Parts: sequence; C-alpha cells; structure tokens
Amino acid sequence: MSSNLNLPNHEVDSQKWLRRGYWVLGVLLLWRLFYVASGLIELSPDEALYWLQSKHLALSYYSKPPLTALTMWLGTHLFGDNDFGVRCFSPVISAVLGVVCLRFCARELNARLGFALVLITNATPLLMVGSTLLTIDPLSVMFWTLAMLSGWRAMQANGRTQDWLWVGVWMGLGFLTKYTALFQWLCWAVFFWLWKPSRIHLRRSGPYLALLVNGLLALPVLIWNAGHDWVTVTHVGGRADFADTLHFTTRYFFEFIGVEAGLLNPVFFLGMVWAGIAFWWRKPRDLRMVYFFAMGAPLVFAYTLQSFHARVLPNWIVPAVLPFMFVMLIYWEPFWEKAWFRRTFQVGLGIGLVAMIFLSDTGIVKMVSGHPLPVRMDPLHRIRGWRETARLVGQARAELLKEGKPVFIISPEYGAASEVSFYLPAAQSSLGQHPVACCWDSSQPITEFHYWPEYNFWERTGDNAIYWEVLPLVKHSNVPSPESPEPPPELAAKFQSVKSLGRFPANFRGEPMRWIEIFACRDQL
Repeated sequence: MSSNLNLPNHEVDSQKWLRRGYWVLGVLLLWRLFYVASGLIELSPDEALYWLQSKHLALSYYSKPPLTALTMWLGTHLFGDNDFGVRCFSPVISAVLGVVCLRFCARELNARLGFALVLITNATPLLMVGSTLLTIDPLSVMFWTLAMLSGWRAMQANGRTQDWLWVGVWMGLGFLTKYTALFQWLCWAVFFWLWKPSRIHLRRSGPYLALLVNGLLALPVLIWNAGHDWVTVTHVGGRADFADTLHFTTRYFFEFIGVEAGLLNPVFFLGMVWAGIAFWWRKPRDLRMVYFFAMGAPLVFAYTLQSFHARVLPNWIVPAVLPFMFVMLIYWEPFWEKAWFRRTFQVGLGIGLVAMIFLSDTGIVKMVSGHPLPVRMDPLHRIRGWRETARLVGQARAELLKEGKPVFIISPEYGAASEVSFYLPAAQSSLGQHPVACCWDSSQPITEFHYWPEYNFWERTGDNAIYWEVLPLVKHSNVPSPESPEPPPELAAKFQSVKSLGRFPANFRGEPMRWIEIFACRDQL
C-alpha cells in the first residue's frame, strides 16, 4: 500500500480498476472451468465434429480450416477424450481476451472503461456462449481482436514494422480458424478510406508485410484445397446462397435483427447501434471511434445485406461485436457520471446476469414454474441428451451383434455421427482403420467423412448395421411427429432387410431432448 503513496492519483485509480478487472476475470475463469467439467452440458454437434477432425489431423478440412481441430488435439492430449479435454481452452481464451482488452483500455483509453468492457462482454449472451463452447468462434474472435489491437499500435505515427508483422500473424491465425477473417482486410481498406492521414502507411512496407505474413500462414488451407478440387470454395459459396437467384425479402432481415438484439443484450445492442451512427455527427471526429467502427462495420454490413436474401446465423457477425463495443464505450464515456446512464448500465448488467443463470442451466425454469421448457424453446437442447442418444444406439447395436456379424452405425448427419463417435465407448475406441460410427452421405463430397476412406461403408459386404435418425417434434411440444420417416431408398437397396426397432426418447434429467427412430439393417449386399 505504501508504494501507492508515491503514484499520481490517476495511476492509483487505474490500478484499482485493473485489479477489479483481474478479479472478475479470474473468478469467471475458475467458474467456467468447473462448469465445463460438471456435465451440465454435452458437446454440440459442431464441437463433436471438430473433435473427430482432431483425430484426423490435416492441413485443412472440407468445411473449416484446421486450427480449432488442432486446439482440441492439444486439449485432449492434456486432459483426455472427454468433455473437459475438448473444451478446456474456451474459458482460457475468454480470460486471455479479457485481460488483453482490459490492459489495452487502461493504456489507450482508461482503466475504468476497461473494467466496464469486462462486465459488458460477460453480460452479453452471444459472447457467453464462446466462453464455454469451443467452436470456431472463440478463436476467431480472439485473433480478430488481437489483430485489431496490434493494428491500432501499427497505424500510429511512430508505428513499428514489428507491429504490422503481428497484425499479419494474428490475421493469418484467424484465417486458419475461420474464413471470415478475410473480411478484416476489407475493414482495413474502409479505415484507410475513412481516415485520410492513415494513408501514409500505404507508402510504407508495414501493411504489405502483414499481407505477406497472412498469405504465408494461409498456405496450409490453399495447399489442401488445391489437392481437393477447391471444394471449400464451393461449400462456402453454397452457404452464402449466392448460387440461388437473388430475391429481396425482409423476413430474414427482421429475424436477424431481432435475434441479434437478444443475443447482444438489448441494452448494449441499442448502445452499440446508437454509438455506431451518432458518433459521425461529433466534431471533430474521434480517430479511435473511426478505427474501431471500421474494424467491425464491413462484416456487419455484408451480413445485414445478405439477410435481405437468405437466413444469416447470429454468430456470423461475432468478430465485429468487440469493435463496436469499443465504439460504444468511447462514445458514451462523457455520460458516465449521469444518473440515468448509470441506471441504464446497471439494467444491462442485470439482464446479463439473468441470461448467464438461464444459459448455464435452463432447468431452472422447471424449478421455478414446475414445467420444463419445450425442446424448441430450450437453447441448451442441442448440447444435451447426446450421451443418452449414443447409449440407445449402442444398445441396439449390441443386440444386433448377438447375431454374430459385424455391426456398424449409420447416422444421417455429420454432427450426429460425430456425437455417437464421441459418446459411445465402442465407437470412440474404434477410431482408426474400422470406425463403428459412419455418416450416411460419406459417399459424396459434402462432408469431411468423404475424405476419410475408412468411413466409406458402401464398399462393405455381408455386415449388419444400425441406422438411426432424429424425429421432428410436434410444434410447441416434446412429442415426436406421428408421421414415421422413411429411411433412404438407397438403404433398402443396400441391405436385404431394413426394420424399425421403434422410437426412443433421449432424455436429460428425465426430460426428452430429442426422439430418435432406430432401424436394424441386415446383410449388406
């Protein structure tokens, strides 16, 4: 304490806010690590697929770059092939990003704004999800933000070439995580266009060295695609629906805006939108707000424009969230001492706290009301019930094995096949030459399974199989549709007999998360 007596008041105040930020981030890190290990949630289909990719390390994959799979490879080698091993780095990434942003604010803005940013990011549902689930988004957001913060240093008048090299490194690692990282070059172009003094850097080597480093780090993806008919380009273009005839509709636009308003916390969503528009009328224009606006606006604009044509998933804009939060913090800083502003900020934190409790365990609804949420309304249903699903499918396989022939499992979707591969012990132990769980469409180049020859069950003969699929539910209920789905006609042509074994609920805490129908397929032709 005595050392603080020699510091100016503003430095003592800065250290106070920094300590508070570190405490919040430290407590949240420990809580999230415990939560990930608790079993309250299971792997999402995408996480299960990335885990399966980590068992087939490659320069790239059909739909995604390799870095998420490589991260899971490291996590599972440290902690094993379990939920914690798969997800252990997600809370760490969130904590690291929080520390970096907190320190950046303390250095370039002020530490109180950094502490506010820590609270805001942890009261925003869309960012909360990335603190526990290890999809491509946590790494993507981290590298986008690191590139943005390194870029802020690089474009100063005394910016160093070293800072531009770091921009290239972070953007290159971002590209190895998610192809959305390419948008950040458009963000740089917009910034140079909006802020004329910054164009002096275009006459220096820094930006071009960053582009070169980015290109070198992108080589693994380019090499893999060059050897696989550039299949990722076709896939990504198809996801954007650019191949379809363009048509205008507001249906997806209002859906997109409504979902984002909820997932970004209504209070902070409005604060970001207002700041992103209103700061243009402030004179003189603030370089900081122009920079951070440019680092997010092109991505948001592109996907907003796409929403007038096709559905846009809410996580597609997530790298742009932190840039707009910086704009919001800087714009609203002069209002901080206003009573109405502080009350509004507290309301936003209160909404975030409620969202954190709800998203941590939606079972609280049943505890309070006595009635569970319908599956369609439960945001956690996609990450629950997979262990039970795998058990049901494995039980059916065990019964068919009694007939004395090898039995493999066919799932109609890549995510479902990956979940069974992870949660069914027999399937997890079989990874290698003769995997138990296969994906139905692995005979076509529309999933990663096509590029793993050991999953090509079409060439097998004489074996038996279990085919299963998830049933659609009656609207606003947990009851499956009475219409029984027909298995693919190719399945009946491939086996001498295909017989339904019945419908089964995959429960979590006694409540069905999904219903599945299982078929026994005998004597593969």
